[in-house]
Amino acid sequence: MKINGVELEDIDIYDLDVAERYEKAMSSFAEIGDKAKSLDGAEGIREICNGVFDVFNKVFGEGADKKIFGNRVNLLTCLKALEEFQLQMNDQKKEIEKLANKYSSNRAQRRVKK
Repeated sequence: MKINGVELEDIDIYDLDVAERYEKAMSSFAEIGDKAKSLDGAEGIREICNGVFDVFNKVFGEGADKKIFGNRVNLLTCLKALEEFQLQMNDQKKEIEKLANKYSSNRAQRRVKK
């Protein structure tokens, strides 16, 4: 998996351990994001970026933030990296949705009606 031009380990969102880490990390970030909306300037940048760093550290392990961002704390870079990550997770979810739809009850009902 590539984030911000940095190669990280490929993770599988359907592995139970990964799914739990991912869900906890994103839940924590949502809380930080809500809180950071009321902060201006440097304080808001710090809060949001630290939240993004925390997401990557929780999902990929401690030090992932330094690997991805180095020592930079840039709001735009952090948000773009988080977006890249989310898009890759969504791609994995689409794969499983295709399989699930193949065996959904609606499909079975349509076959019966024909």
